[in-house]
Amino acid sequence: MKYSECFLVPLGMVAVYLVAGGCSHQSNLGSVHGTVTYDGKPLKRGAIIVEVEGNRPSHGQIEDGQILNLSTFTANDGVPVGEAKVAVNSFAEPDLANHLAANLPSDRPPETGNIVSGKNQIPLRYANPATSGLTATIKPGENDLSFDLSK
Repeated sequence: MKYSECFLVPLGMVAVYLVAGGCSHQSNLGSVHGTVTYDGKPLKRGAIIVEVEGNRPSHGQIEDGQILNLSTFTANDGVPVGEAKVAVNSFAEPDLANHLAANLPSDRPPETGNIVSGKNQIPLRYANPATSGLTATIKPGENDLSFDLSK
């Protein structure tokens, strides 16, 4: 056996150990559901971000005030356990027809790459986990969170 081949087997074992060891944190997730309201009314639609320090952020949707599909590594896998900072975004449906009518000549096709977004429905401070003031304690198992946002 050549000198360089002697290192391939141990190197391969180290690689397998590192990959397998990197997956262990995925089992330390909690399932999250709950509600988000704005001025006492269910938030019609939006997005939620949950950040536990030292972990990858978790992302999910808000529909009719319900927190849905929080995911960190794979779809609907949950949120890392620990103290979390939370952010919420909510935008109205963009009025694409009026935007196009106001911004394009009728004889020219729309340009690609233009992004049209709706008006923000809640104060911008909620869009950043550092400024939102929203926190949660995520525990193993089921977690029921409730956030009441205000102006």
